[in-house]
Amino acid sequence: MQVMTSRFGTLEINPSDLLHFPQGIPAFEHLKEFFFYPIPENPAFTWLQAAADPEVAFLLVDPFLFFPGYAVDLPARLQEELAIKDPADALVYAVVTIPDGDIRRATANLVAPMVINRTARLGRQFVMEGTRYTTRHPLFRHPGAGSAG
Repeated sequence: MQVMTSRFGTLEINPSDLLHFPQGIPAFEHLKEFFFYPIPENPAFTWLQAAADPEVAFLLVDPFLFFPGYAVDLPARLQEELAIKDPADALVYAVVTIPDGDIRRATANLVAPMVINRTARLGRQFVMEGTRYTTRHPLFRHPGAGSAG
């Protein structure tokens, strides 16, 4: 199937590659089908593109690469909803924000990770409650931050 995107042009997508988000994504509840659009030169990142809206795509990152102590406790109800029977089937991504297009200031939302069952092709943005994480964890440290120059 062909999918129009504003960032990547027209893409040929295998329907079996679609991910179903039964509840949509907060603020995009009307969109239920998405697919990954990997960034070959940087496998830590991938795009999650909406199949039905060319303008909607989320930049995702593997949070465990940037935040080694990061932990997500998936409640039993979420595991059941996403048909996660084996922890190896669960993918966890953080949504990235790039303020003013400056990648050096990129942040990751660790409060509400995207949880995807790679086998069942089901996903949900899961908002953790009572966590010490924030929605804006800096991805990169700035050497010499605060110094003139």
